[in-house]
Amino acid sequence: MLSGIIRRNFRFGILQRYVLGEMLRAFGLALLTITCVFVLLTVMTKAASIGLGPYEILKFIPYMIPGSLPYTVPVSLLFAATVIYGRLASDNEVIAVKTAGLSAMTLIWPTIFVSLALSIALNAMSATFIPNTNAAVKKIVYNNLEDFFYKTLKMERIVDIPTWPFLIKVNDVHDRTLIKPIFKKRAAPPVRVVNFNRPAGAEEPAAFDMVIESSTAEIKFDFANETVNVFFENANITQRGNGKEVNVKQTTVALPIPGKGQFNMNKLVEELTVDEMRATQADYQEKIALERKQQAVAAAAYFASGRPDLIRWDLMGSAFNDYDYWQSECMKYETEIQMRQAMAWGSFFFVVLGAPVGMIFARRDFLSAFISCFMPIILLYYPLMLFGVNLGKEGILPPVLVWSGNIALGLAAWFWARPPVMNN
Repeated sequence: MLSGIIRRNFRFGILQRYVLGEMLRAFGLALLTITCVFVLLTVMTKAASIGLGPYEILKFIPYMIPGSLPYTVPVSLLFAATVIYGRLASDNEVIAVKTAGLSAMTLIWPTIFVSLALSIALNAMSATFIPNTNAAVKKIVYNNLEDFFYKTLKMERIVDIPTWPFLIKVNDVHDRTLIKPIFKKRAAPPVRVVNFNRPAGAEEPAAFDMVIESSTAEIKFDFANETVNVFFENANITQRGNGKEVNVKQTTVALPIPGKGQFNMNKLVEELTVDEMRATQADYQEKIALERKQQAVAAAAYFASGRPDLIRWDLMGSAFNDYDYWQSECMKYETEIQMRQAMAWGSFFFVVLGAPVGMIFARRDFLSAFISCFMPIILLYYPLMLFGVNLGKEGILPPVLVWSGNIALGLAAWFWARPPVMNN
């Protein structure tokens, strides 16, 4: 009997193919629209901050799409589910199915199957593919940073980044050659101190303590070493402090990459694959266990030999600091892994809630059904996830609490949205 019920309600016939086709059509259109808006806003914001041109923006866009999918796929599925199942219910097709002795699951399970497949795919992508594309985005930024530098100098004749130790002025830029550049090294401290008791006519403290003037210069970005190498021809170097001048025919000056805090070469957490984070966690756990054993053995040996005064309490304190750091890094990586998985499986929970809600609000317009379902998600799902992420990375609560948003949607679907659909 049970097998017969399962065959009747979960078979893949004409009705299921019809629902699946309508669902995929609405989902595809919603995903295309939402992804375009999301990616364009993100790309334009980043392009404005680092000065990318149209060609660089076109190269930038394909790498931004995968990173947007964990955000756009669940919302697109939710929209498609509420619209399609709301229309099916308003056309009395759900009543017709139940009149035939079938349950509402006959219509819902094809969409749940799609959401499961998409959740599994997103989970796999968030482990490796998406972090690699995030890292590729940074490479595009760095590869264009040199072009951005030359374009800025060609258009404005000056590059003045407050966080960079040098101010650059040029007379002109021919291809990759700076014509009559002037490099001014900022004095330390960079903030000028005004002396109101300074005698009249006395000069203020110099804002720059070294000036390099040359006939030509070239700039090469060495991203591996995080430096900018400047090759000077016929350079005149003046030290403002002692008035010393040096003339050199050729010289090279290595400078830090400008805006190092903004353009950080080290991989961020979102650019690490799950395997890389797991390997780092294992390394930290090994260090924690080894360090604790070493300190415990050393202290026990000194106590046993009656020489407690030889215990290096400073090293023990340093070990505890390292232990806290390694432990916090492990928590941070574990929270990131849990967050990626929770967001990937958000597609499934969005559909589990959205499909019955669409049927419940069948007599209203479809937009009201979507908003009625999406507003609790904004007010409940994402705040709970952010709450779990923040406290998990701080080590205050277990990282598994990142799943609290998904659990809340599942409970709402089971206890609130399911009964009216299944019973009426």
